[in-house]
Amino acid sequence: MSTTTKPRKLKVAPFTILADNREQWPYRFAAAPRAFGYSEVRVERLFLTTGDYTISGLEDRFALERKSLEDLYATLGQNRKRFEAEVLRLNAIGEHGFAAIIIEASLAEIWRPMDFRNDWKSRLWPKSVEGTIASWSIRYPRVHWWPVGSRSAGEIRAFGACEKFWKQTTESKGATK
Repeated sequence: MSTTTKPRKLKVAPFTILADNREQWPYRFAAAPRAFGYSEVRVERLFLTTGDYTISGLEDRFALERKSLEDLYATLGQNRKRFEAEVLRLNAIGEHGFAAIIIEASLAEIWRPMDFRNDWKSRLWPKSVEGTIASWSIRYPRVHWWPVGSRSAGEIRAFGACEKFWKQTTESKGATK
């Protein structure tokens, strides 16, 4: 006897992701929703004061900042003051919600010797970058640093964080009614 399983019907995610319109290489959230049982998610681009991604209606309680490895080195070097101000704002959001920095590289890639990085230049040593991450994790304890290993893993982690935060927020609202 053959058993056939009926394919589950996927639906559009019940929340909208807001992406900062200054984000130069934004996540498209095309494949990530399927991993969580959704056919798609609505994404709107607009100016965000803090972070690169948030959830519509929860902007003051949820923020994600995306950094490629090259961007991480650049912001911790040339744009350090501006980026620390961003981390400070993320920390304030994390006080009553959730904030994270998604790094599209692994810790091993952050530590890779500079002579293997032929395609981009940085004057920062890997030890300095790791030291800043460790120091700022203590100084700004409400900001999570997620080295995820790749851009696609970052997009999946970002969508998963949005979905989990949205669910927990709507469930807690339902519990208080």
